[in-house]
Amino acid sequence: MKKLIYGSFLVILSLTLLTCQNQDRTNTTQAVSSPITTEAPQIQDEKGTAQPEAQFVAARKAPRNPFKEKKYEDSTAVITGKIIGKRDRKIKLRKKVNNLSYAKSKSFKVDKEDNTFKGEVVLHESGYYILYYRSKKYSIYLTPGDQLDVTFDSDSPNGISYAGNNAAINTYLAQKENYDKDISLSKRSLYKMEYRGFIDSIDEERASKEEFLWSFIKDIEDVPSRFVGYELADIQFEWANQQLSYYNTHLNYNPSDFESLDKFSYKFTKKLDLKNDLLLNLDNFSDFIDDYLAVKTSSEIYQLGGDPLSGYVITEKHRIMYDKVDELFKGKEIRSYMKTQIVSDLIGEDGTPTMNPVILKFRKDVENEDYREMIDDKYVKYAMIDNGSIAPDFEGVTIDGRVIKLSDFEGKYVYVDVWATWCGPCKHELPYFDQLKQEYSGRNIEFLSVSIDKSRFAWEEMVRNKNMQGNQLFVHGDWGSDFALFYDVKAVPQFILIDPEGQIIDITARHPSGRIREDLAMLNL
Repeated sequence: MKKLIYGSFLVILSLTLLTCQNQDRTNTTQAVSSPITTEAPQIQDEKGTAQPEAQFVAARKAPRNPFKEKKYEDSTAVITGKIIGKRDRKIKLRKKVNNLSYAKSKSFKVDKEDNTFKGEVVLHESGYYILYYRSKKYSIYLTPGDQLDVTFDSDSPNGISYAGNNAAINTYLAQKENYDKDISLSKRSLYKMEYRGFIDSIDEERASKEEFLWSFIKDIEDVPSRFVGYELADIQFEWANQQLSYYNTHLNYNPSDFESLDKFSYKFTKKLDLKNDLLLNLDNFSDFIDDYLAVKTSSEIYQLGGDPLSGYVITEKHRIMYDKVDELFKGKEIRSYMKTQIVSDLIGEDGTPTMNPVILKFRKDVENEDYREMIDDKYVKYAMIDNGSIAPDFEGVTIDGRVIKLSDFEGKYVYVDVWATWCGPCKHELPYFDQLKQEYSGRNIEFLSVSIDKSRFAWEEMVRNKNMQGNQLFVHGDWGSDFALFYDVKAVPQFILIDPEGQIIDITARHPSGRIREDLAMLNL
């Protein structure tokens, strides 16, 4: 049945190319606006009689630089709508982001009387959003200044319809999934083919999907060029994913056809854009870079041998993948995204990743604060903190209300005094600690005093009365604070020595009144 549909499409496409051969095929954005219709567009013959036009139009050229966003006069998009049928109390809208990022949802309240809703969202750039209605998700594309009207109707073919500017491209998104299903061959039929037939099939499928896109946007007066870039890239990376899947699964469907795999080539990847960070928002792109990295490192990982559950093999496997990222991908955010995924998987598999070189490299390479926080949180959850572990970041407040983090002192040794105002031995160490700070003043080491007092008032009073100088920090939660849990603080005073790379040298370092100077002397400060 699907082959019959595909054959019909090729006939229609040939007719379309003949019909449209004299039309301008170079400009995607300069056309006359027309209302959305589900009927075939009409053309006229020489006598002026209306004739049905072919379903598809000849492909246009994409904008030269589609991802360069134009300047919009208005940054607010207005979304109005109505629900026909079962009412929901709220309609939710959320920006589509990559799998490691988070975006807040915005809710639009539905009027009880007439089932209508209205909301606004401030946009800094155009992009994909998800509309949520009664547990269903609808992908839409918004640009700053949009006026989009949405109708939810469970009896309609797509369950949703649009009016207003950019209605055409959102109607395309609503119909895209069903169209893809209609023209796509089953996995078994596709991946069982010999190599040349497989390539021809996916090339034809890709061309038909591009034609389907152009059939919706050909008459839009001002189609967002970034949308065109996104959609063409999405189709391209779906095509690329099919090639990787063929390599991985062909012998499952056709066990004796080694000849086809011998013909397989990665030359197609040279045509792919693997440096555009914006593409991370496309599922087909993120699926491709995950699978491409796995395929390109599989033979080297296979040669590791040994116990696949051993800490060494786990670390080496992830090190190989981590080191390959910079070779395969050029976009800064793409690299950060991939490295974050690799380190996250490493921590989950290893369980106790102390002194792990891959995690140390991550902390140097990745600047994205959200990714770093994600890894820190997972590290604290899975790792057994001990000497050689990555020191979990923490923060405390100063007496004047400033927030100071351990990470503020990256690149320096850090000697931490964990104490409390009610602790006699802690107070005994205070003058020795002050003397140590004076001795090492101007060297590559910072001294932090971290109070785990329950009462901030008691801490502030003692700091003021004793005129305590330097980095005096208070952490909320005393024994139950994140800091105390991170560093397994069960008694005070406790002293912690951390190196410039963020590794714990000694989680129970020697006291200022003791032989700590012997340890510091070995650091060549």
